[in-house]
Amino acid sequence: MPKHSYVSAERFILSREFFGMKLGLDNITSFLQEIGNPQYNFLTIHIAGTNGKGSTAATLASILRAHGYRIGLFTSPHLVSMRERIRVNGSIITESGVTNFIDTYRSVLSRRKLSFFELMTALCLHYFSKRQVDIAVIETGLGGRLDATNVLAPVLTMTTDIGKDHVEILGNTIRKIAFEKAGIIKPSTPHIIGRLPREAEHIIRARCQSVRSPLYKLSPRHFTTVPRHNTFSYKSNGFVLDNLKPSLFGRHQLSNSALALKAVEVLEKRGIQIDAQCIRGGLKSINWPGRFQIVAKRGKPVHIFDVCHNVGGVEAFVQSFQDKFPGKKTRIITGFVKRKEHQKMIRILSTIAQEFLIVPLSTRRSTDLDELCAGLSFNHVTYRRFSSLRSAYRTLSKESVRDDVISIIGSHFLVGEFIGKIGIV
Repeated sequence: MPKHSYVSAERFILSREFFGMKLGLDNITSFLQEIGNPQYNFLTIHIAGTNGKGSTAATLASILRAHGYRIGLFTSPHLVSMRERIRVNGSIITESGVTNFIDTYRSVLSRRKLSFFELMTALCLHYFSKRQVDIAVIETGLGGRLDATNVLAPVLTMTTDIGKDHVEILGNTIRKIAFEKAGIIKPSTPHIIGRLPREAEHIIRARCQSVRSPLYKLSPRHFTTVPRHNTFSYKSNGFVLDNLKPSLFGRHQLSNSALALKAVEVLEKRGIQIDAQCIRGGLKSINWPGRFQIVAKRGKPVHIFDVCHNVGGVEAFVQSFQDKFPGKKTRIITGFVKRKEHQKMIRILSTIAQEFLIVPLSTRRSTDLDELCAGLSFNHVTYRRFSSLRSAYRTLSKESVRDDVISIIGSHFLVGEFIGKIGIV
């Protein structure tokens, strides 16, 4: 008889947030040793980056799954349920998978005071082992060197992109942030990079040289894109595929998909069986909500959901919007967490904004609306302020016409709250 209901198990896991964020590997390493080091029971691919790591992870997982491999996928944060972070062959972890873990290990989890993210990482590795996955694609939570996921012995590591985010933790320069992300690179293990700032690439290359890890770079010459059709072609070392069309939209997603193909190319050298038709099928079946997710229903305004939450993400969103809706403007419902470059993001978004509807987020990390709106006034941007997401959307629904484009963007908290409380319209 289980000791916990799912609700009580979830409550226990969420209570681990009381311990805050812990950077360091001693705690989780000791716990994993105590439960038999499940992370060594399957192949792993470890992905770091400021932007694009989740999309690249989801894309790579979809491609490998299309080849018949049993695939685990660990990402963060979630939109509605914490169970979304842990998936096997596209299905989120079962409630019993959560409760069985807590039933078995609650006392040691309490004694060791694992943080929320440490616990989720351990849960994912335990679940993947129990479900006998062949390969797990693991996204770092924050940084890399001291991130709880950095307990792996991966067959491949990747860095998608490096920009300024979480500077209060990772450092306020590109070099410092790159140093933290380079910490996932393991001796003699291939590492792949996307397009990085020069100083970041220098740090990554130095790390690879110091531990004798082969470095592969996705070069612009390896792929060509047709943004208006959301297609690309990939050509590298005899690995040639034309007219590829991922289900995720945007130039940045074409780059993320090409980076996933670079990973496939490297994995093939290490014995993973690869097929061109499976690659095409995997790209078409990527399921990654909240990434320029377009919902269009007859007679209603188009809705776009996007969790862009830093300058790089917002720039990608604006570029995607202009490619998809040339010459149009959008009515934007948005809110941000603290410690972000709010004014810079608003300035970028204002190039496509018809107006802003500013709302608080359902988290204590929500930025101060007085401060945010003051900046909007200074930038002469048309905006309205609301006490909640629901009230903003209710107002906008009454005012909108079917030719409008409504964007709900700015944070996982915001998009998650919309999906959870209002639903995909």
